[in-house]
Amino acid sequence: MTVWVALLRAVNLGARNRVPMGELRTRLAEVGLPGARTLLQSGNVVVESELDVAALIRSVLRDNFGVDQPVMLRSRDRLDEIIAANPFPAAARDRPTMLRVTFLAELPSAEQVQALESHEDVRLHDHEVYIDYRDQGHGNPIATTTASRQSARNGTERNWSTVLKLAALARSV
Repeated sequence: MTVWVALLRAVNLGARNRVPMGELRTRLAEVGLPGARTLLQSGNVVVESELDVAALIRSVLRDNFGVDQPVMLRSRDRLDEIIAANPFPAAARDRPTMLRVTFLAELPSAEQVQALESHEDVRLHDHEVYIDYRDQGHGNPIATTTASRQSARNGTERNWSTVLKLAALARSV
């Protein structure tokens, strides 16, 4: 069976889109995804299944919590490839919370790719955008670029520390 990492977009943002992780695990078991594990409260789920995991999770979120957002799904093996492809190894080592990966639901347009690649601290690799925020996330010129915001609407961002924790959790399944 395949081990999947599901990255949920826009859950538990302050008072908006509240999704208690314990209740989410219970609802996932009810629809055929028993043994789902969650990491943090920001919408990270690891599950082993051959079912259509993204569709099941999205329907659980919509039907039980009123959250209708895309679910970015990566296999355990793909997550390992994403980690290996990191173009910013120094940032991963020295400031892992400032290195972020945006997991995209779909590939960005040619215009978005051009805008993303105009920043020396941004690299696109397949369906992931690596961003080295260096010293600040909020208020950083990269974070406020139109291309970065547009691509994030079709994806969800995690810091490098969380990516590594998700990979470790996926390997433990």
